[in-house]
Amino acid sequence: MFLTVLFLIIPVVGTQVLLPELTGPHNVGLRNLELVDYDRVDPFSPFGSPRDLMVTLFYPTADDFSGNIPLAPQFSPAVASYVDDLLSLPTGTAASLTTRARLDAPVADEATGAPTLLFSHGFGFTRGLYSALLQDLASWGWIVVAVDHPYDAGIVEYPDGRIVRARNWSWPLDPPLRGLALDTRVADLLFVLSKLGGGSEMRVKSGLRVQQGAEGGYENDTLWHSFNISRVVVLGHSFGGATAVQTLLNSSAIVAAADLDGFLYGPVVQSGTDKPVLVLGFPEHFATDDPTAAPAWPALLGWKRDFTVVGTVHESYSDYSVFADILGDEGPKAGTIPGTRMVQIMRTYIDVFFRKFLLGVGDDGFLNINSSSFPEVLLRRSGE
Repeated sequence: MFLTVLFLIIPVVGTQVLLPELTGPHNVGLRNLELVDYDRVDPFSPFGSPRDLMVTLFYPTADDFSGNIPLAPQFSPAVASYVDDLLSLPTGTAASLTTRARLDAPVADEATGAPTLLFSHGFGFTRGLYSALLQDLASWGWIVVAVDHPYDAGIVEYPDGRIVRARNWSWPLDPPLRGLALDTRVADLLFVLSKLGGGSEMRVKSGLRVQQGAEGGYENDTLWHSFNISRVVVLGHSFGGATAVQTLLNSSAIVAAADLDGFLYGPVVQSGTDKPVLVLGFPEHFATDDPTAAPAWPALLGWKRDFTVVGTVHESYSDYSVFADILGDEGPKAGTIPGTRMVQIMRTYIDVFFRKFLLGVGDDGFLNINSSSFPEVLLRRSGE
């Protein structure tokens, strides 16, 4: 099933410009949350504030949308304006981009105990810039938890209108700052993980605030009973890939990590990990190994695969390619692979990999070869 080649047409409906259609068997819901860690001072806040995170959940939903549940916008208003400026788009373009996920839709009954996937964005990116991929993963049964990392995310917008913009940093970061940023990102993911699947009392005390659909309380919300956090996986792009792999050392619940074109840093490079790691990257470099830092590939001591996708650039592993499909000449340039195809490639390899190591589903050797169904994807390095 995962070898089927599929190309999709992206329609415009009224003032909404829709992301690619979902390819999995499930409809998808989306919920935005603010989660505050009152026990941790944000090391980058000029005000000494607690670490304050925005999180988006993508999850399988019930099929009945008779209540006319709206599709969720890809970006909140301030983030949409930021994306217009970032990509030199006409004003209002990003505000028209709309996911295929229903805002605050009820979770599907069969989603209880569904596998949970944490996601970490690239340095300077935001969680919303990966919506096409993340919504499609949810359509295949994953509960995806995408986290913004304030002060290195390009922008974070909160439900009360507050905005946190990235600090005036540029990549590459000096090693001490890079280390602090990585540690902070890992702590963000572990904090979010610790709050998923718990009781309503713990959620209120920890500062979990629902941006939409809070009526009825947490105890009656079946979404909070759907997370399976005993064994989870982590996905990240760029610096988020480094974050994902580093978490393998920090939590026994995290069983595997996938890195989308991210150099690896931190203690995992020194001490190594025997947990499985999947890498997808563009051809011009080995994604794990920053030439200015210690090589990381030898530190991956367990099952590992490094695939390159011919025709991609670093930004291809976000929604940039999808925007190029939708917006044509006005969209960003992100390699030569169409966005719908790029989403299919990433979703397929990520889904097969995580099912193999989280759920014990065989891959029929798919991750050991160059597949004729994906001629753009080439296996570069492997290890057991």
